[in-house]
Amino acid sequence: MNVLQCLTELYNSQDIDSVYRKLALKILGNLDQMKRVTIYDIAELTNSSRTTVWRLVQKLGYDSFSDFRYALQSAASQYTYYNRMVEQRKSVSGEKLVSEIAGQLTEVRKMVEEQFSAEEIDELVDEISDSSKVHFYLPFRTSFVYSFQQNLWIDGKNTECHCLIPDMMTATQYLDENSITIISTIEYAETQDMTRVFEEVSGRGSAIWLAGSAESRYSDYADRILLSSKIKPASWIIAFECYILMLSERYRGKYIDN
Repeated sequence: MNVLQCLTELYNSQDIDSVYRKLALKILGNLDQMKRVTIYDIAELTNSSRTTVWRLVQKLGYDSFSDFRYALQSAASQYTYYNRMVEQRKSVSGEKLVSEIAGQLTEVRKMVEEQFSAEEIDELVDEISDSSKVHFYLPFRTSFVYSFQQNLWIDGKNTECHCLIPDMMTATQYLDENSITIISTIEYAETQDMTRVFEEVSGRGSAIWLAGSAESRYSDYADRILLSSKIKPASWIIAFECYILMLSERYRGKYIDN
């Protein structure tokens, strides 16, 4: 996740009167003022103490304020590169955007037909059925993961879904050798380093299913690599959603409905 995703996730996950929720909103709403900031500047802008700002930084998973500031400054000064699933030149008009999205959906269909086999889906579902815990560590929330979690709960499985690194690290304490952890990463220069998460999950003996490229810097930790094709970002996310949907529905059909 990049810093803007982290701030958005924290904002959405906090109680409505949480000081951290208000702090995240202030930062996101004043991004233009974040290009050259210190911890004092953020504290003054948000009417908070430096201690509160530092605790926010820790909740987001940054090891130092300097790391957070660098990520925030990069996002503020280069926002055109952040939160973009479609190339800028292909979204300059509604007509171009519709054409691009239609093309990406075609790309997803081709990937589904070529890579998603019934045998693999059944194999993964059986492994999930044999496990006691299934955790999802993802850079984004998805309704299909929530749907899958409901099916897992109904079948008596322990399941959790987390997007912030500190939450992931806390959740790893409950993993064991009969666990499966499905991890998705979005890797580029300003993405947080998730090495400690992978090391902790691996150290707990949990199987790691990495949803991403075989060329990922985390691939050596993976017991399985899912969806390794090099396709456009939006296409990959749609394909990931479809993959989770198939696992969820097949799991329900095989182990709940029957």
